[in-house]
Amino acid sequence: MQCQRCDRPACPECLREAPVGFQCVDCLARARSEFQRRRPPARSQFGAVLRPDQRPVVTFTVIGLCVVLYGLQLLSSAVTEALWYAPLQTSPWFFEPWRMLTSALVHSPANAMHLLFNMFALWFIGRAIEPALGRLRYIALLTLSALGGSVAVLFLTPAMTPTLGASGAVFGLFGALFILMRATGSQTGGILTLITINVVISFVIPGISWQGHFGGLVVGALCALVISKAPSRSSGDRLADARRRGRWQGLGLLGIAVVLVLLTALGMSLVNPYA
Repeated sequence: MQCQRCDRPACPECLREAPVGFQCVDCLARARSEFQRRRPPARSQFGAVLRPDQRPVVTFTVIGLCVVLYGLQLLSSAVTEALWYAPLQTSPWFFEPWRMLTSALVHSPANAMHLLFNMFALWFIGRAIEPALGRLRYIALLTLSALGGSVAVLFLTPAMTPTLGASGAVFGLFGALFILMRATGSQTGGILTLITINVVISFVIPGISWQGHFGGLVVGALCALVISKAPSRSSGDRLADARRRGRWQGLGLLGIAVVLVLLTALGMSLVNPYA
């Protein structure tokens, strides 16, 4: 007997039934490998490629960066002062708009719990969200949530009051997790309770920027809505469908970014350090 693919003679024990005739073990193994390479990768409901060994690299990177910067803050107060954000720093008097994002990477040197709480929340929620969204969507979610928190600070905080901390981005993850769980039909009672507790703490404990928390929460939820509600059409070509949905998600997130930039431009003109 011989293999119907390679025409090499083979004993009956080495042949296996295939869609066309009988093939030897080696040819079947090569065919399976070729099929696996050509088959579109499995994706999550939100478009992320699912890999068994995927690690939340972005989450761990942000945590590591915050911890390193905190160590530098303890060595020199100049690090904190160079990276925090106050509305005055996005105004005609003092224009350093990058602080709206860098402020999310530094924490109060006098309060280690500030860093520990934010990093624990980022580790706890980020490990669940990052693999489900994919790294690019997750980076966009974190960045826009941090920016949204700073935009809220710009409008709702006195001009010369500095703010700092990853809380805006963390609250963005809270809001996003709630929306994503709703989209998958999961029970949301636990995350809703967690959000409620943290919102109450934001108003009860003095010295906490509830403005940044509020802005991050709203923007994070909006980002998750864009990601989860992006239109997809089942054409039978999974790769084309994933790319189409990814384009809609990208356009939606870009739209949120544009709105935040426009709000920043508007808020700049309203800053009054003499009020």
